[in-house]
Amino acid sequence: MTRIRLIALLILLLIASPALGQHTWQKPKALMPREAVEKLIGPIASTEASRPLHVLWVWGYDKHHAPGAHDYLRVRDAMVALLRKVPSVTVETAYEFPTREQFDKADVVVMYLHLPQLTDEQYAMFESYIKAGGGVVALHETAIMRPASEGKRLCSCLGMSWDEGRSKWGAIFEDIKIRNDHAVFQGFSEQLSLNDEFYWDLNQAEGIDVLGEVRTGPAEDSSQRVPASELSQAFSPVFWTHEPGKGRVFGTTAGHNTFTYFEPEFRIVVLRAIAWTAREKPDPFMPLVFDGITNDDGMVGTTDTMRNWKGKRRGPEQAP
Repeated sequence: MTRIRLIALLILLLIASPALGQHTWQKPKALMPREAVEKLIGPIASTEASRPLHVLWVWGYDKHHAPGAHDYLRVRDAMVALLRKVPSVTVETAYEFPTREQFDKADVVVMYLHLPQLTDEQYAMFESYIKAGGGVVALHETAIMRPASEGKRLCSCLGMSWDEGRSKWGAIFEDIKIRNDHAVFQGFSEQLSLNDEFYWDLNQAEGIDVLGEVRTGPAEDSSQRVPASELSQAFSPVFWTHEPGKGRVFGTTAGHNTFTYFEPEFRIVVLRAIAWTAREKPDPFMPLVFDGITNDDGMVGTTDTMRNWKGKRRGPEQAP
């Protein structure tokens, strides 16, 4: 085989195979003692919501990332199983985007996927749902929509979104500065450590409330943590809220790594965000923080990087 043919074959293999998991140097955080997590959560006054709540979890298939990142189906299954344990909470799932009937039933819509191209009717339903008082929790790649014109339309719903040609993605290299005066981060310190990825230079709607921000490092993939001297001087949002009309949206572009959803602090954030967007106290959701990730020694979290696990499904054709 000639050298040119060998190079061409390698290029074809790279194109045809799923992208490698970015930032493979990132590992789960150290396990936390249960007592420390309980202190972070604070007292739990009630184990039941004040009213029946209907949560809709929107998911899609990921065709490009190696298992361990953008595992929309695996995260859906894990989180839906947890949420169904909360008294007075019902959970439904929607593939790619809700129907009008699903919007009508939902108190909170949680989205973790790469959204499809939306029609004018779908945008109208989305905006109407939020402005009428609906809650939305948007995680990681949910904020990405291309081309740039579509990103701007999505921004009106989520508060922040990808701006094709300007926005960037990359690793989080230092602790995130957070606003612990907000209900979602109550009890946290002023910094949160996440071994994850986020996006910056996004479209930003007027009036959003930034709850967490961090300095940026080199864009795209990374092989190791970089020193503070290589980080930007400016800070970029990682967590935010958006309240158009009567609705509430909580957004974050973190949540790339699957193991992040099995760490107690990020679970607290996601579960509190669901409660906040529903205008409910988070207490009934807090026992879920420990569920399935507490070992016999009372340590909470995971040591599993969850990279390259077997059985990731890439599309509907692989469904059982």
